[in-house]
Parts: sequence; structure tokens; C-alpha cells
Amino acid sequence: MTEPECATYPAYLRRVKSGGTGMKDILVVSHCILNTASKVFQDESELEEEYILRDRLLELAVGKHVQLLQLPCPEFILYGSRRWGHVRDQFMHPHFRRASREMLRPVIDQIEEYSSYPDDYRLIGVVSVEGSPSCGMHLTCRADWRGEIEEKPGPPIMEEGPGVFMEILSEELTDRSIHVPVITMEDATGILEKL
Repeated sequence: MTEPECATYPAYLRRVKSGGTGMKDILVVSHCILNTASKVFQDESELEEEYILRDRLLELAVGKHVQLLQLPCPEFILYGSRRWGHVRDQFMHPHFRRASREMLRPVIDQIEEYSSYPDDYRLIGVVSVEGSPSCGMHLTCRADWRGEIEEKPGPPIMEEGPGVFMEILSEELTDRSIHVPVITMEDATGILEKL
């Protein structure tokens, strides 16, 4: 293939067609960014803004050939599809934290491998889902929920701080001296728009 022919292809395909290599961009994403079926059952019309942002993020990632590494969903794995909504306070117990560390181990191994070769891979960040009791990073939901469901506890409050899963992920990355930022979907979209 001649150089002018090759120049009409997107950067990713030029690299493949020319037999070249090149840096691959990678985003690590919270599970429900790729699989909304894992979210707690709810009125999805309340998630319209999040879904619009999610669609834009995925459109950019696919269009710019950014590789996606999906985190596991601790809530789905531990409590299944028919679970109630939870708050951060309900996940702050030894079993949830231990199970989260175990779920994260193979993903962090992959992140560590990619980060070992900075000339080949650029880890853009880990994308959070703000407001989640597990996967929020800058905003999570809290409440003093316990007891019987019939007691109708008050609504949760949104509070600055990480969800439990993202908190553990950050600790594990720090323990291994891996420097990958945890970013919001909005931040990730802004970064991809500039690639």
C-alpha cells in the first residue's frame, strides 16, 4: 500500500495497514458503563443525563480506537440483579471490602502490566460512576439504612467522597505504585474529545 493510500485511513488503521505498532490508549471503565443491565432496577428516565454522557463517551472511545477494560460490578456479583438499592454505609463491612479486593486483583494485574510499558500503552484513567455507593469517586450516596424494608428509611444523601469499590481500587493502585487517575465520565469525555 502506498503512503497516499494509507493516509486516508484513520490513525489506528494506518498503523495496522502499514505494519507498524504504536501506542494504544486504554480506559478502565466501571462495569455499568458497558453493561447497564447490571445497575440496580430503577426508573431509567431518572438516568437520562447519565445515559447521554455514557453514549457520548462510548461513541468517542470507539471512534478514536480507545481500548476499554471493564471493571467487575461488586454489587451485581455479590447481590445479583434483584437487589435493593444500597448506600456506601451498607458496603463498609469486612466481607464487601475483602470481596472487592479479590475481584479487583486480576484487573489491577492487567493495569500493572500495561503501565509497565508506557511506550506501548497509555492508561488514560479509570472512569467512575458518580453517585454510586460502589463506583463513585468524588460523589457517593450515604444513609443510615438498616432494619426491615417496611420501615421505609429516609432518602440517601449525596456526599463528596468515594464509593467503597473505587476507594479500594485507589488503595490497591497506590500500594503497587501505579499512577492512573480515577476520572468522571464527564472528564473522560473531555479527554477523548481532545485526542
